[in-house]
Amino acid sequence: MQRAMVKPRGTVTAYAVLGLLLALTGVADPGLLLAFAPAVVLLALLTVGVRPGEALIEKLRARFVARPARRARSARRPRLAVVVRPVGCDLAAALAMRPPPVRS
Repeated sequence: MQRAMVKPRGTVTAYAVLGLLLALTGVADPGLLLAFAPAVVLLALLTVGVRPGEALIEKLRARFVARPARRARSARRPRLAVVVRPVGCDLAAALAMRPPPVRS
């Protein structure tokens, strides 16, 4: 049979005061609250009886490790339109300001 965890009244009061101080700190400066977050989590774990070792920390970190992204595949090359370059008289007509006279 499991026993219920009994905490002394002083411990509960201390945690209530700590929670209030953290809430006030979060309102005043959220960055400071984020800086204290790992220490508060560690304190809570130790109070509950969990002793986080290297294996537990690695296990928890593995959950949040970003998976490697899939290799990007390039799109297919577009088919180029067939371009016919003008030659001879057609080239001269394309380059001239005024096309040459038409041969009759």
